[in-house]
Amino acid sequence: MPNSGPATQIREALLTSPYIEEVLVTKVAGSAEEIAVVGVRVSIANVPDLASLPPVIAELRALVRGVVGTDVAVFVEPDTTAPERKNVSTESIVIRSWD
Repeated sequence: MPNSGPATQIREALLTSPYIEEVLVTKVAGSAEEIAVVGVRVSIANVPDLASLPPVIAELRALVRGVVGTDVAVFVEPDTTAPERKNVSTESIVIRSWD
């Protein structure tokens, strides 16, 4: 789909969320007058644990529906990004035996 219309509006709406690092894919199916399905793949960040993910996905669906309407099927595929961690030496992880 060209870089105009609903796909661009959806991308812009999703980028307003503090949980979105990047919108990787936006697919819109249906006619220009009547969108049937929207699928997005997004890079999610700032989510502390797995239990916090469902409300974030619901928020993202609501952002998409704010653009395309509430009658449209919306699918959000999260691509979670692990927080940056400093390098840990092997000695910090491996427990040496006493034998």
